[in-house]
Amino acid sequence: MDELHQLRERHDTLPDPSPRSVAEARARLTAHMSKPAPRRARTARRLPVRPLWGIGLVGAAAAAVLITSTVGDPGPRPTTPHAPVSTLPHELRLRTVANARDLADNAAAMAAAEGDTTPAPNQWVYMKKLIAQTRTDGGEWPSGWPKKTATHEMWRKADDKQFASIEDGELKIIKGSEFEVTYSFLLSLPTEPDALLARVNEQIEAEARQREGHKKPKPKFGDERRAEETRGPAISAEERRMWAFQNIAQGMRDAALPSKLRAAMYGAMSRIPGVKYEARASDLARRKGVTLYRDHNGYLRDEIFIDPETYAYLGYRTIAVRDHDQDKDFFAVKKGQIIGWDALLKTAVVEEPGNRS
Repeated sequence: MDELHQLRERHDTLPDPSPRSVAEARARLTAHMSKPAPRRARTARRLPVRPLWGIGLVGAAAAAVLITSTVGDPGPRPTTPHAPVSTLPHELRLRTVANARDLADNAAAMAAAEGDTTPAPNQWVYMKKLIAQTRTDGGEWPSGWPKKTATHEMWRKADDKQFASIEDGELKIIKGSEFEVTYSFLLSLPTEPDALLARVNEQIEAEARQREGHKKPKPKFGDERRAEETRGPAISAEERRMWAFQNIAQGMRDAALPSKLRAAMYGAMSRIPGVKYEARASDLARRKGVTLYRDHNGYLRDEIFIDPETYAYLGYRTIAVRDHDQDKDFFAVKKGQIIGWDALLKTAVVEEPGNRS
C-alpha cells in the first residue's frame, strides 16, 4: 500500500501542461492526421489490420497532452510569460484532502513550486501573535470562545543571541533567547517527513534516557538505593508520541520556517500514531482553516490550525475533550475547557528588531 501512496503522490504533484504546449501538440497531431495516405504500388501486398502505432512516441505524447488538456478542462489558464510551468502553484494538481497525509502531501507539492526564505544568522524574524487569556489567579480554565485576547509582537534573532519585544509601548532588546529550541536546530531538520520524525524521536529518546537515569554512572557498592531514588519514572510509548507531536508543533509556534520544512513537519505529524485531520475549524483570529490534532491519554487534545489554501501554519490550541481528575501528571479539567490558544498573525524576515516587513 505504501507503493500505491508513493505513486499517487508523484502523479498528483505533476504540473498541468501550459496552454502553449497544448496548442503546439494539438497542431502537430492535427497536421499528422490530415496528411493524405501515401499511394501504394499495385503489386504491394495488403497487410493485416493493426492498431495505429504509426504516430510514434512523439505523436503519442502529443496525443496524451491533448487528452489531458481537453477532458474536463474549463479552458486555458493564465501563466506568467517565460516562467517554467512547474514553478506556478496554481497549476499543481493538488488532491482532495481526506486525511492528514493528503494535507501534508499537498503542502509539500506547493512548497516545492514556491521556493523558500531562510533567515541568515544575522537577520531577525518578526512574529505577531494573538494570545488568549485562559486562566488567572488560579481560577478555572475557560470554555467556549475566549473573552480576553492580547496581541504580542516579538523579534527573534536567527542566531538566538538576542530577543526583542514591545513592552509598555517601547521596543526592548534582551541578550540571549527565550526559546527552548534553537533556530539552528530547527533549520537543520530534514525536509523529508520520515527522516524528520526520526530526528525528533532521537531527541525524545535522549531526553527519556536522561530522565530515566540510564546515563548516570554506575553506582558504587552501597549506593544502589540512592541511585534508585534519583532515577525518574520510565517514559511510556504514549508519552513519546505526545512529546513528538508537541515538539514539532512548538517549532512552528516559535519561528518563521521555510515552507518545505513546514510541510515536512506536517508529514512527520501525520506519521505519528493517533494524529487525525479535521476539515472544518476556526482559529483564534476567526480564520477558516483545518486542523491536525492528537488526543493524549484520552482527555487532552493538542491541535494545530492550517490554512487550507496556502497550507500556512495558523496557530495552536490545547483543549480538554473529556473530564479528568487531578493526578500526578496533570491538573483537573472539564470537557471543553481551553488550556492554551494562540494564533500566528504575521511573520517576516527583517534586518533589525522593530521592523515588521
